[in-house]
Amino acid sequence: MKTRQTDPSGRGAATRCLRRALFGCLLAPLVTYAQQALVTTQDAAALEIGQTFLAHYGPQCYAIMPTHVVHEAARPALLREGVPPLLGETHDAADLGGDIGVARVSGAVAAHCGSGALTVQRSIDRLVQQGRLATLRSVNGDGTVAQLPVAIIDDDGRGTLRVQPTHPDNPIRKGLSGSLLMIDGVTVGMLLSVDARYGIGKVARIDSLMAKVDAHLRSMPVTNPAVAPGAPTRPEKLAKSALNPRVVAWSALPLEDNRRAANLTAADDAPPWASQPTTWPVSIDLQAGEGVVVVSGVVLDGRGVADPGQLPGHVEIFINLSGEPRGWRAVTSERLNYKDGVAQVRFAPLRARLLRLNFSGASNGGRVIALRRVELRQD
Repeated sequence: MKTRQTDPSGRGAATRCLRRALFGCLLAPLVTYAQQALVTTQDAAALEIGQTFLAHYGPQCYAIMPTHVVHEAARPALLREGVPPLLGETHDAADLGGDIGVARVSGAVAAHCGSGALTVQRSIDRLVQQGRLATLRSVNGDGTVAQLPVAIIDDDGRGTLRVQPTHPDNPIRKGLSGSLLMIDGVTVGMLLSVDARYGIGKVARIDSLMAKVDAHLRSMPVTNPAVAPGAPTRPEKLAKSALNPRVVAWSALPLEDNRRAANLTAADDAPPWASQPTTWPVSIDLQAGEGVVVVSGVVLDGRGVADPGQLPGHVEIFINLSGEPRGWRAVTSERLNYKDGVAQVRFAPLRARLLRLNFSGASNGGRVIALRRVELRQD
């Protein structure tokens, strides 16, 4: 008679448990956290309007949010999740119907856009049917993430869910429009609005929402993401020794909507850049030219700034040859001296793809900093 052998060490049972766990992981939905951003106004007040989530289609970054959030913010500024939050802005917003909008993104946010639009999970039926408990995921003003527990109370079968908070003391507030509805770490919808009387949130299912986004993006021509649509352009005639830089990132919101950082490399009719940073230094990143170019100096033009005391008082200059986040190298740090409103910083010729200006304060030590134009030289 055959006797059954036992495993006194318990390794067989452990192996079987491990296999079951691995099999369960294969059957479980893939957990992918979408990158989100807070939508604010383009001014020092930075009023919190709503939320958006970010996805790229080809080389271009897009912000997907309720259409009414786009309209209320006028030209939305974006504060992407993370500490400190990265800044960006939107352009060319399109209304896809059903209070769903999509817009192109520029600024530092565009380089950290999250997952591809075509990789967003659409198969959510099982999650919605089984998981009545969910969370609304949003971004705070400091870049941290907030999660509000909610319960799914209705699925109309036509692409809309309705949710309510699990605790009456934590209501769904108006500024949460655009938040993501999450179940087990998977995005299943986007909050469109909240009923002020009953506190019930209306959510667009992610499969229905992304079907509209997919159709729109597939009809869009592929463009150069480095060029901010709607940004003022430089004059065609440039000095022989001047490059044609472009602002690609900034660390502080403008003082007003028309005083944006993009104006620093814009046409002559754009007003000077002005900002009231919450922290110093304030940084401006420039694409030096088309590809890698040689840079030997920076011209800071403050002509047209009403208060000369608001001009930058000190600058640190960094260059980046590779374009990678760790590719920055310090070049010089100087106190600025202006002659007829213009300051120049010269250094040995260097090859660069990107150039960063770190301003540690205004000349008068005040809270507001302003500058009309920035020019790169290659003398």
